This record gives sequence, structure tokens and C-alpha cells, in this order.
Amino acid sequence: MRDMQGQINEWISRNRQNLIRCPHQPGNLLITKWSCRMRRLKAQKEDLANVMSGDVMDYVHRQGLSICLNCDALKKAAA
Repeated sequence: MRDMQGQINEWISRNRQNLIRCPHQPGNLLITKWSCRMRRLKAQKEDLANVMSGDVMDYVHRQGLSICLNCDALKKAAA
């Protein structure tokens, strides 16, 4: 049986054309174009006017999505 890292590397190599590097997430994150698009749509639907409302987890969630709201990483990847 192959190790987990080998499986991950194989999946990444097979799906490289569907991945982008997120310029705003820590750790040089690879994210699928679909996931990036879904985060942006979710950010457009969320009330991000006051990211400080709610508890700490609400803040982390809204702060993370607020970065995606005006991100153009998908447009750059398509070019």
C-alpha cells in the first residue's frame, strides 16, 4: 500500500490544472478553482459588514471570507 503523501502527490499531479495557489491563505495553500469560486460566492452572501459580531469562531470565519470577497486569483489563473 502506498503511503498517504504519495497518494496526495499523485492526486496533485493529476489535478494540477484545477489548482491555484491562494495568495491570501497562509502556507502557500493550493486550493481548487471550484473551492476558490465557492468561497467567493459564500463571501458575497455573508454579512461581512461587521466581522467583529458574534463569537471568536464567527470572527475567524468572517475574516477569512472577507479576504475572498474582492480577490482576483481566479481571473489571474485564467489569464
